[in-house]
Amino acid sequence: MNFDLSEEQAMLRDLVDRFGADRYDPARRLAYLREPRGFADANWAMLAETGLLAFALPEEAGGFGGSAVDIITVMEALGRCVAVEPVLPAIILGAGLVAAAGTDSQKATLLPAIAAGEAIVAAALFERQARFDLDGIKTRVHDSRISGTKQMVLGGSYANHLLVAARTGEGALTLHLVKADAPGITITPYRLVDGSIAADLQFVDTPAQLMAGGEAALAQTLDQVRLAICGELLGLMDMMFAATLDYIKTRQQFGQPIGSFQAIQHRMADCYARVELSRSHLYRAAAADGATCAAAVMGAKAYIAQSAMQVGEEAVQLHGGIGTTEELMVGQAFKRVMTLSTFLGDTDHDIMAYIAITSGATQQDLA
Repeated sequence: MNFDLSEEQAMLRDLVDRFGADRYDPARRLAYLREPRGFADANWAMLAETGLLAFALPEEAGGFGGSAVDIITVMEALGRCVAVEPVLPAIILGAGLVAAAGTDSQKATLLPAIAAGEAIVAAALFERQARFDLDGIKTRVHDSRISGTKQMVLGGSYANHLLVAARTGEGALTLHLVKADAPGITITPYRLVDGSIAADLQFVDTPAQLMAGGEAALAQTLDQVRLAICGELLGLMDMMFAATLDYIKTRQQFGQPIGSFQAIQHRMADCYARVELSRSHLYRAAAADGATCAAAVMGAKAYIAQSAMQVGEEAVQLHGGIGTTEELMVGQAFKRVMTLSTFLGDTDHDIMAYIAITSGATQQDLA
């Protein structure tokens, strides 16, 4: 496959790479995570000033109208520097849902503010009993008021607005815009394994605005988010593999670098193959459209998430005890992989979803 980027895409990648090189190392990354929102406001403002918060937004909203390849290019570069800025939940998911499902008024109000870094929108979708299944959502909306509980809302503790999935009395899945300071909301924030901040949200008769799009817009946006997850995972894999390759060339055992041992070479060769196969899966999914898109994206996420976990485990083990610490970026990257690999579905869920899409059966039929 041809993985060459266009001139504009290469400039976009280089911009993110420079951002990571200038502002990231293991100690500074941990300092960013200790900030109240889990990232540095100055970094977020810089991303807004350079236009990177607008790359995935539609042109009519002041964005760049980024394609699928643009999205994975940026996310892969963010993965390589193990960035903590909430581009995935706030831009790809939150702003993406506003662009796909918002009314003209909602888009005109929110999208420019998001691109400028002045507003953050968090998507409150999944629930404990539903896990990754949208069909299991039980949150209800009646007379423009929402009641229910949402689990693991990324950015839910610091967002200005919330996008909430809820069912009408007739059972239709609808999307609603809720102000974060609206009455009837209880927010319980907590840290995930990678240090990022999520929250559980409880709504009790909370006022909400109906959005124009519904389940179809949500499904389309979630496919885009899965593609972005794959891009970031690929960047994380690439970084961990490169760091481990450098390390085994310098770590001495029995008077020679451990990279000279055949067993280590075999393990590294397997990791290299997984990185390159993941890249092929990712670009195949990015090129898919129409009826094949959902299956390609779901299949790519299943393979890439599993491969990222295996590459991360090898990287940590080959670094030895220090690989389990946060002193090295490898250890921090592996924690990020652990979080991303189960976002929107773990590997088992994604494989079953892929089988269901390609066979025409439902996941319940296959369970």
